Amino acid sequence: MKDCREKLLKDLEVMLEQKLDDYTNAIIKILANYEIIERSTEIIPVDNENERILKRYAACLSIDGKSKGTIYQYIRSCKRLVETVNKPFTEMGAYDVRFYLALEKERGNSNVSIENQRANLSAFFQWLTDEELIPKNPITKIKPIKCKDEIKLPFSDIELDELRSACKTKKERAIIELLLSSGIRVSELTEMKIKDINFSTLAVHVVNGKGDKERMTYTTEVSAKHLTNYLNDKPIGENLFYNKNNQVLEPGGVRYILNTLAKRAGVENVHPHRFRRTFATNLAKRGMDIQDIQALLGHSNIETTMSYVCIDNEKVKSAYRKYIV
Repeated sequence: MKDCREKLLKDLEVMLEQKLDDYTNAIIKILANYEIIERSTEIIPVDNENERILKRYAACLSIDGKSKGTIYQYIRSCKRLVETVNKPFTEMGAYDVRFYLALEKERGNSNVSIENQRANLSAFFQWLTDEELIPKNPITKIKPIKCKDEIKLPFSDIELDELRSACKTKKERAIIELLLSSGIRVSELTEMKIKDINFSTLAVHVVNGKGDKERMTYTTEVSAKHLTNYLNDKPIGENLFYNKNNQVLEPGGVRYILNTLAKRAGVENVHPHRFRRTFATNLAKRGMDIQDIQALLGHSNIETTMSYVCIDNEKVKSAYRKYIV
C-alpha cells in the first residue's frame, strides 16, 4: 500500500507554489481527502527482526571488506533511525526517513552530518532491496542534502609546536609524530604492530587499511626517535599502542588523548584526520606528485586525495605569475 503521506506532501507542495490569498482554506480542502489521527509517542517494542537484519547487514559489510569504523557508522545510522521511528525496517518509507532527518536537523546536526546519515541509510535500504527484503529503496525519493563547501585547514606550524609542547607523556608525543609523518588513519594506528615499522628504513607497513588494502608509507627520524622512547617503557605485546590498562588502544582512546592535548595547548579542532590532511598538504607544498601522495594515503580515487590538499593562496598566486605570459 502506498504511503499516503507522500501524496499529502506533494499536494501541499503544489498548493504552496501557488499565489493564494487564503492558504488556510486551501489546506482544509486538501486535508478533507485524508483521515488524520494523532501520532502516538508511546514506545512500542519492535521484535528482534531489526536486530537480526542489522547483524546480517554488518556481516555482509565485513565480507565486502569494509573497515570496522565504516561498519560502525552504517550500523549507528540504522540504530538511530529505528530509535526515532520505532518500527520494523521493512515497513519504513521515505516519510519515516524524512521525519528522522528533520529531527536530526532540530537536534543541531550540520547538513554535512545529516547528508552522511542519508547516504548511510540509502546504502542500507539498497542492501535491503538487493536482498529482496523490501520491494524498492525508499530513499531514492529523498534528494541529497546540499552542504556548503568548507575549507578544512591543516595544522599551522605554530599549532603543531603548541601541541608538541603540551605533550606530557612519551606516548602522546609518539602518537602525534607518527600521525603527522605517516598520514595513517586512526584505525590503522591502533591496529599497527611493532613489526610493521622498519626503524632502519623508516618504512611503515599498513596491513589493515580501509577495505583491507595493504600499502607502504614512511615516517621520519624524529618520529622514529619518539616511538623508540615510548617503546622502551610500553607494556610487553605485539601491538604498537596500549592504554593505561595495558589493553590495545582503541580509536576512541586516541581521540581522547588528542582532545586532552588540544585543551592543554589551546588548539581547536584537533582530531586524527586533521593530521592526515596536514601530512598531505605539507607534501604537496614541497612539490610531491599528487599520485605519490595518493599512494601514501591509500586512496583509490585521486579526487579524494585532492580534497585533502589545502594549497596556500599565495603559492597559487606565485605559480600564476610564473607561468602567465
